[in-house]
Parts: sequence; C-alpha cells; structure tokens
Amino acid sequence: MKRCLVIPATFFPYNDTNSQIVYKHLRLLDMEYDVCALRTYPEEEELMKRLEEDENYRKFHVTWADEYNNVWFNIKNVNLFKGLKHMKQYVDQAVQMYDGQDYVYTMTWPCYTTRAGVKLKRERPAVKWIAAFSDPINHNPYMFDEETYKHYSLPEKIAFKLYLKYYVVAEDEANALEQADLLVFISEELRDFMIEQYMKYFGRISEDEIRKKCVVVPLNYIQEWNMLKPAEHERGDVYHLSHFGRIYGLRIIREFIHAFKMFTEKHPDTKVIIGQYGEFRKTDRKLIHELGLDDYFEIHDKIPYSECIERMRNSDGVLLFDTILPDDQFQPFLPSKLMEYSLLEKDVLAVTTEKSPAMRVMKKTDAIACLYDRNEILKGLEELIIEGKPSKVSYQMTNEEAAVILSEAVRTMDQRSLK
Repeated sequence: MKRCLVIPATFFPYNDTNSQIVYKHLRLLDMEYDVCALRTYPEEEELMKRLEEDENYRKFHVTWADEYNNVWFNIKNVNLFKGLKHMKQYVDQAVQMYDGQDYVYTMTWPCYTTRAGVKLKRERPAVKWIAAFSDPINHNPYMFDEETYKHYSLPEKIAFKLYLKYYVVAEDEANALEQADLLVFISEELRDFMIEQYMKYFGRISEDEIRKKCVVVPLNYIQEWNMLKPAEHERGDVYHLSHFGRIYGLRIIREFIHAFKMFTEKHPDTKVIIGQYGEFRKTDRKLIHELGLDDYFEIHDKIPYSECIERMRNSDGVLLFDTILPDDQFQPFLPSKLMEYSLLEKDVLAVTTEKSPAMRVMKKTDAIACLYDRNEILKGLEELIIEGKPSKVSYQMTNEEAAVILSEAVRTMDQRSLK
C-alpha cells in the first residue's frame, strides 16, 4: 500500500471545516497516512466515537507536533515571536517526517502548511505533492476589508499588518500552484479566483500549465456518519429563523438587520425570532438595539456540533450569510452550511452575491437567494415566512463519489509523472 505524508495543521478529533475536508479527501484512498498535526480543543466526543468505529481511521497515524495556539498568530493572539518560532518548528518537523512516502498532501488554511510543501518539494523534487485549498491566500478579499480594519484598535492594526507579512504570504500560494503535482479545490470559483490572482501578480508559468493539474472535489458527507437526516417539524406560533456560524469581516448583515426592521413594521402580528449561533459583531448588536429589535434576536456563542444539528432541526428556516464584496465582484468562498442545509432539507434564505458559488448552487433549485439589498431581503423574508414558499437547496455528494474523483486525479498525476 502506498504511503502519504499529510500536513494539515489541525486534524480530527478537533472538528473544523479543514479537518473534515482533509479526512474526507483521504479516508477512502488506498494509502497509509503519516499525519503531522497541531492539537487544538475542544475535541468532539461524538466525533471520536465515530472515528473509532471507522476502519479507515486506522490508516491515519497522527503525530501531534505542537499546540495550535502556540503557532497561530492573529489580532487576539499577538505573541509574534513565539508564533513564528513554533510555526518554523512545525514546518521543520513536518519536513523531517518525510521518510520516503509516495506522496505529500497539504491543506491550506493555515498558509504555512503550503510552506512545508514548498520546502519538501525543493529538497526532494521527486516527491509527488498534492496541494489542497479551501480558501485563497493571494489577495484573499478578507485581507483588504477596509471596514473591518477601520474598527481595529492601533495594536490590532499593527498585529494585522504583521499577520499579513509573516503568516499569509502570497508567494507560498504561487509556489504551490507552480510546484505541486496536483491542485485540489472545493469549487470552480475558488480554482478560477486563485488562478486569476496568480496570473495577475506572478505569471511565471502559463494558465494552461496550472489548469492541467487542477481537480475540483466538492464538499461531501460520510453516509454512515450522517446526523443531518430530515426530521418532522411543525411550525408553531413563533417562526424560528436561525443562522449557524461566525459574523465577521466581509460576512456583513447590516442590510439584513434593516430589512428585518422593515419586516416587523409591515407584519407586526407575525412573531419571529432570529437565532444566531457563533461570533457576532458588537456593531451589529448596537444596530439591533438602536432599531429596537432586541426582543427579536437571540444571540449565542458557538455550540457543540451535535447541539447545532438539533437546533437546525428545530428551526423553521435557516439563514445563510455569504461573503459580500463591493460592486458584486467575483468571489470564491463556498459556505459549508450549504451541504448541511441540503441534507436537512431545511428551507433556507441566503443573503449572497450574483458572482458567488452559493448563488450558483441556489439558482439550480429556485431557493430564495437575495442580493445584499434591504428591499430584496425584505421580499425574501416575506416569501419564506408569510407566503411559506419552499426554499430547499440541493448540494449533496457522498464521500464515495468524491473519492472516485480524487482517486482518478491521483492516478492521472502518477501517469503524468511517468512520461
């Protein structure tokens, strides 16, 4: 059986989007895995049970190289010198773990995983490098969000500049696009955005050279783990409309808040509660208070995944707040909640943009997708809550189907290297 060195930063049983993508990419391939990971918390007990029952998990041999919080540097964790030291140690240890594996697989974010792949490929050109991406590095729009930056304190602004200089390095991504043997993306939009930025700012190899190495593996689910099966739910006197996830950066909701104020004035006898689960801006809380909407919003911190699923089940409808770019620019971010909402068969109201993966997916099923405009969002709220318009989104792929796509891509990569 072939072997693969995996450099993902975080990994199961910590349940984040990247850990899920890494495991789902690799679990069904015919390989053994040496994983160089960073431990972080909380670990999901329910997920740990599922891993223990999954015979594929036995193929993963995890080395915990460090604590994620020692390596990660951001505006809340400002110890730059400690972070840089531990980041270098992680990259070096990942490279040192190479002992003849057939492949090396990296997942970014975080960006320094890609740096490890670059270093390995430079030292051992014959190694086959699979570089997977869930978000772009080069000119990621979140790095140039002036509105968020404006609200940072002076120390936070300094920390953010250092973060961009040392942790989110466009050259790392450019090197990966050039040097990796296979490039894996979660959507066509992400692939096209990253190639476009590379050609604009680097362009050292041709677009055709990059595209021939690309494969898109959509978000997918493990059937035997599926907790997202539809449940019977009847609407009560109060309509519960819920959002699960962070509100930060370019995920802006001011127009939604204003639209909801208009909705309450137009339909005063309709009882609605907006449930928010996850990080939330102080400025949005302030606007809710100023508009007299406190009684309509229930704002909670992040909750465990199993509880999140239960609250999704008990909601009458769910919200999807997308990345909003000025002037409706092309944007590459695919919300992972699309798949969860699809599997639950929940009615969804999305606030999105015309040139986004979410809009592309929603349009295929006539689900309610609104542009970032209060009048359009008001119309969507009325269609969902007052008219009861069905708004199911369809975005489902099994892990078995996804594994076929990646297996074929790896096989093609192997054949290409023999020529």
